[in-house]
Amino acid sequence: MKKIQIKRIVYIDRYGKEYIDGEEYSGSLSDYNILCSRHEIGKTQWFGNDLWVMRNGAPSFHITVQPFIQYQKSWYDWLLDAVRRI
Repeated sequence: MKKIQIKRIVYIDRYGKEYIDGEEYSGSLSDYNILCSRHEIGKTQWFGNDLWVMRNGAPSFHITVQPFIQYQKSWYDWLLDAVRRI
């Protein structure tokens, strides 16, 4: 198995509960570039280096980027699986 680093956006509410977004980004992208892709004028706002989702004029969710490890099969693993099925 081959390890690949991917990044996902995580929304953190005021109580510390985390919500992980399903969209995957390349591990080579910077966190700032990923956050800029989610920035919408009127819906999100930058406070320093942090991006926040605004609701009723108050920040409600903190948006961050976290890396995750994804395992992908290599060609050798696919070959072994095919031989085992025979």
